[in-house]
Amino acid sequence: MTTATLVLQIVLVVAGMFLLYGGGNGLVKGAAGMALHFRIPPLVVGLTVVAFGTSAPELFVSILSAIQGKMGVSVGNVVGSNVINVALILGISALAWPAVVDRGVIRIDVPFMLVTYLLFGLAAVDFGGEQFWLGGVLFRWEGMILVAVLVCYVFLLYRRNVRTGGAATFPVENVPTDEADRSLWLDGLYVLAGITLLAVGAELLVRGASTLATEVFGASERFVGIAIVAFGTSLPELFTTIAGISRKEMDISVGNIVGSNIFNSLMVLGATAIVRPIEIGTTDFRGDFAFMVGTTVLLLVFLLAGRKVPRWGGGVFLAVYAFYFVFLTLTRTI
Repeated sequence: MTTATLVLQIVLVVAGMFLLYGGGNGLVKGAAGMALHFRIPPLVVGLTVVAFGTSAPELFVSILSAIQGKMGVSVGNVVGSNVINVALILGISALAWPAVVDRGVIRIDVPFMLVTYLLFGLAAVDFGGEQFWLGGVLFRWEGMILVAVLVCYVFLLYRRNVRTGGAATFPVENVPTDEADRSLWLDGLYVLAGITLLAVGAELLVRGASTLATEVFGASERFVGIAIVAFGTSLPELFTTIAGISRKEMDISVGNIVGSNIFNSLMVLGATAIVRPIEIGTTDFRGDFAFMVGTTVLLLVFLLAGRKVPRWGGGVFLAVYAFYFVFLTLTRTI
C-alpha cells in the first residue's frame, strides 16, 4: 500500500466517524421535533426516537457490513460497542464525576442487559454442529424475536416511568425542549440529512477501517469491527459523556449506557439478522463475549455495593479496557 493510499484510508475512517456522529445528531434533532410537533410526549420520544438515534451508527454499520458479507465486522461492532460503553466511557464518567444511580436501573435494567447478552449467546449457538458456543447463525426468525423483546422492554419501561414518575433509562435529556417551535418541513429535512449522513458515514468507516486493518495490520474482520468500527460508532456516547462531565450532570450516565447496550444487543443484531442472517461460526468471539459479560457483572457489583461506580472503580474499568485492547491486539488475526 502506498503512502497516498494509506492516508486516504485514514481520512475515510475519520470522515466516516464524524459523519456518523453528525448523522445521529441530525436524526435525533429532526425526529424529536417531528414527534413533539404531533404532541407525542417527550418521554416516549426519549424511549424511541432518541434511543434509535444514539444507536443508529451501530445499526447502519452492522446492516451494511452484513449486506457486504463482512459478518465479523457486523457482530464485532455490537460486541465492541457494548464493551467500550461500559469499560471505557463509563470508566471515564466515574473517574471524573461519580454519581448515585437510580434504584430501578440497578434492580431491573442492568440485570436485563445481562439477559440480552444471554439471548444473543443462545441465538448464536449451533446446537447441531461441532462449535456449540457462539458457532452458529443468527436467523431471521431469531432476529425478529430479539426486536420483539426490545419492543416489550420499551413498553414496560414506559409504563414503569409513567407509574413512578422516574427518569427513563434511555437518554431523554438529549431531547431539546424547543423542538416543536421549528417547522415540520425543517424537521423532515433534519431526518433526511441525518439518514443520508449515517449511510455515507457507515460506508466510509467500514471501507476505510477494513482496508487499513486487513492490508496494513493483517487483522481479521473481528478486529476491524471491535477495535476500530465499534469505537467510531460509540462516538455519540463518548461525546455526550464528555459534555456531561463539563456540566457535572453524570447521574444518568449509567442509565444511558445500559439503554444503548440493550438497544445494540436487541435491535442492532436483530434488525441486521432480519436483513441478512448473520453467520458467526467462522469467527471466534468467545473471548470478546466473556469481556462483554464480565464488565457488566463488574458494573452490577459496584452498583449493588454502593449505588454508584466510585472513582477508583472508574480506574478499574479503564484498566480492564486497556487489558482488553492488548487482548485484541494479540488476537487481531482471529
